[in-house]
Amino acid sequence: MTALTRREIAALALGAAATAATSSLARAAGDWRLGFKTPPETLDSELSLIEGRLPPDLQGSFYRVGPAQFERAGERLGHWFDGDGMVQRFAIAGGRVRHRGRFVATDKRRNEQAAGRFLYPGYGFTPKEAAALRRVDDINAANTNVLPIAGEIWALWEGGSPWRVDAETLDTRGRKAFAGPLDGVPFSAHPKRGPDGEIWNFGVLNRRCVLWHLAPDGSVRKTALIELPEASLMHDFAVTSKHVVLLLPPMLGDAPGEPESLVDRYRWHADRPLQILVLDKNDLAIRRRYDLPARFLFHLGNAWEDEAGVIRLDAFLDDDASFAVKTARDLAQGLATTTPTARLTILTLAPDGRANMAVLPGPGEFPRTDPRRVGTRHRFTYGVFGGGIARWDWETGRQEPFALGADYWSEEPVFVPRNGGTDEADGWIVATALNQRAARTELVVFDARRIAAGPLARLACPYPLPLGFHGAFAAR
Repeated sequence: MTALTRREIAALALGAAATAATSSLARAAGDWRLGFKTPPETLDSELSLIEGRLPPDLQGSFYRVGPAQFERAGERLGHWFDGDGMVQRFAIAGGRVRHRGRFVATDKRRNEQAAGRFLYPGYGFTPKEAAALRRVDDINAANTNVLPIAGEIWALWEGGSPWRVDAETLDTRGRKAFAGPLDGVPFSAHPKRGPDGEIWNFGVLNRRCVLWHLAPDGSVRKTALIELPEASLMHDFAVTSKHVVLLLPPMLGDAPGEPESLVDRYRWHADRPLQILVLDKNDLAIRRRYDLPARFLFHLGNAWEDEAGVIRLDAFLDDDASFAVKTARDLAQGLATTTPTARLTILTLAPDGRANMAVLPGPGEFPRTDPRRVGTRHRFTYGVFGGGIARWDWETGRQEPFALGADYWSEEPVFVPRNGGTDEADGWIVATALNQRAARTELVVFDARRIAAGPLARLACPYPLPLGFHGAFAAR
């Protein structure tokens, strides 16, 4: 597969433009604020089948996590990213689905429950009377991603330790304490697990970045500490079969004064480049650096490199950091807000230092690929657009969408490989969506080869769940 041709770019652009015209991200009819209400400490119910039929060989647990505590003692949380994490488990077996949701009992949550109020500053919120911080994990909300590993679930946050959760009961087992000086070192919320089970991750504190390489059972193989060119607000990264790729948006930690929340320590610099660092996996040394026009990003899809050493990666890029600074605050406060504007982009990085971006119109977010293709050549990217799910085909330049409807707030789709299947599209897309009009969260399952045909099955929780971020599937 080579870089997209102009014809392919045009074809995909037309598809995305048509989708944007018929399915805006604007919230319609129902009340999207249902996704920003604090639920009970534990949720437990069986889902009811609305339409279709679950594939008989889809068996396992679909996990999701997201912020779920939005108020305490009359004080409303000031930023979506700061709510205490609640892990959701959808246990799929015998054509039935059982849901369970529980808060992660982090140190932060236990301390604030005991105090009866918010205590700590976080990503974008500072309480009225903030307590002194002793370590990064004091503000660890464990609310961003989940990593099934060694028979348990790690609930992950932006820059603290993983929190260990029982894979069945969702009881919190405790903070993951790595040995020696690695204990408490930032472990980001976007680890990459390759087809061989090996896990890569990063963690950032100002200009220092630790790179993690873990075995499939979660034991540490090696780490390395590098100095970044600047203190950038990094959220995600990518790996290929040979390299680690770090993307540093020009959201830099040089804000004046001493703001307490994380995002307020950074300022957007439209005149500075999006920097990309390529590191060799064998020694974790920086091998190449690229400068591209200023863009902000949260999420990358996948990266791979060809025989000539050209790296290609896809990501949803935005023109600035307004979602992190303003929109996510408005959402937590229940205020009307602008719609997301990130656009799917292909980045091409040549060994000689040349780089380019192919930008496709139409907003979207949360790119995911077949987990068997992580770090290797892939054809398809799945993601959300407005009230639906879409698949982008990088060989044909086409987008295949399915709109659930204007009443729906779609959440990240996860690809589940069919047992024994090897083809990249041989599997299912499993996702959740908030049905705003019906005031409930629904589980939807698609055939990954036929997204436009609509869900194979749609099931309903008897209640709305807080809107979350990322998920993972653990097969039985």
